[in-house]
Amino acid sequence: MTFTPRQKNIVIFVVLIVLVIIFIGVKFHRTASRPVTLEMWGIIDDPQVISSLTTKYHRLYPNVSIKYSSKKQETYPQELLQAFASDKSPDVFMLFGNWLPLYEDKITPLNIQRDKILNLKTFNELYPEAAGQELIQGEYLKGIPLYIDTLSLYYNKDVFNYYNIALPPATWEEVLKLVPQLRKTSPEGQITKAAIAMGTGSNTNWSTDILAALMMQQGSSVIDPQTKQVTFQESRRESDSSYKMISPGEEALKFYTQFANPRSRYYTWGSEFLNSVPVFTMDGASMLIGYNRAQKIIKENNPGLNYGIAPLPHFANSSTNVNVASIMTLVVSKRSPHSQIAWDFLKFLAQKDNAQFYFLQTKNPPARRDLIQSYLTDPQAGVFIGQTLSSKTWYQPDFQQVFQIFNDMIDSVLKQGIDPARAIMNAADRINLIIKQNK
Repeated sequence: MTFTPRQKNIVIFVVLIVLVIIFIGVKFHRTASRPVTLEMWGIIDDPQVISSLTTKYHRLYPNVSIKYSSKKQETYPQELLQAFASDKSPDVFMLFGNWLPLYEDKITPLNIQRDKILNLKTFNELYPEAAGQELIQGEYLKGIPLYIDTLSLYYNKDVFNYYNIALPPATWEEVLKLVPQLRKTSPEGQITKAAIAMGTGSNTNWSTDILAALMMQQGSSVIDPQTKQVTFQESRRESDSSYKMISPGEEALKFYTQFANPRSRYYTWGSEFLNSVPVFTMDGASMLIGYNRAQKIIKENNPGLNYGIAPLPHFANSSTNVNVASIMTLVVSKRSPHSQIAWDFLKFLAQKDNAQFYFLQTKNPPARRDLIQSYLTDPQAGVFIGQTLSSKTWYQPDFQQVFQIFNDMIDSVLKQGIDPARAIMNAADRINLIIKQNK
């Protein structure tokens, strides 16, 4: 069979196209199946839980292996800093939400306007407002929320039963009424058992967030999320019908420090105690304000402690019962050579069945709205879950410096006798300076 010159050209052209398609297919297959190892760092969680999820991902994508390393929370920030300095940072790592501003230049965000799976509408449908407030910046998503913790009131059931206190306090005013009854002192007047473990800086676990929550309940945003300027020192009208002006920050600081002020009738806590969670765990305090993760400390150190958990108290005259959200976030390193694969893995973890598995194994309050709805009555995490939708985050330019500034503010009132109004202004000026320096 003979071909005309035109037919020969057509055959040659078709053969070339077939060869090109075969070449591209082979090349793509080799690229797609090339072995990739992602390194992942985390804190708090049992490594077996994460390993179960990474194994499941590996079954779906056999070319991708994920090596998970569990780090100690106390040394984690320093380890991350050293890893980035030596160009050995993990591909994926966990961060508390308030740590994000400090690591913002070290992560690869996801463009949610271009991504085909996770866009802004989908994210807002899946997660509460607090998550979007903390993780969305313009058209970019900084990370995936793993869980959302909130502050709650822990109370010793045996103590409450002994004093015939049928219900835990729902308001801060009710907390104050219980202090004289639950506080124990020595003949010399020293506190031997605290009514509630709060009021100081360094030895009250999560003192910064507790004080911030009080500021929010007094009507402050703490730091304006848009302007990134401190607001807790500003004054506002006490109510719509009143002309009296109050400073939310000052009112919150005065309320908080009265528990550790020896001159206060509600004095019940001091710097001589160990940290608040261990003290409560060993029956040295009748009440505690803490996150869900405090339960792990209690379980490890005193599994027989008979305690209950109630929502974070609010002020009786407050129209809002707001809480602070502590969002554990998974982010992708800017140094990762496999950032797209790393983000695919994070989106895999965000899927409902995987997020549900993670919750059931850890009992860390879920971040997804549908799981929040499903587990509101969970006996272990239900109280925390029930506060998620009304919780808020607040911007911290450098969580370590903000923690120190809040501690200094508390100590200046308790140890130096500085007026709370002045202490608030000093703290606001210092945080605003950090924000200005970081711009």
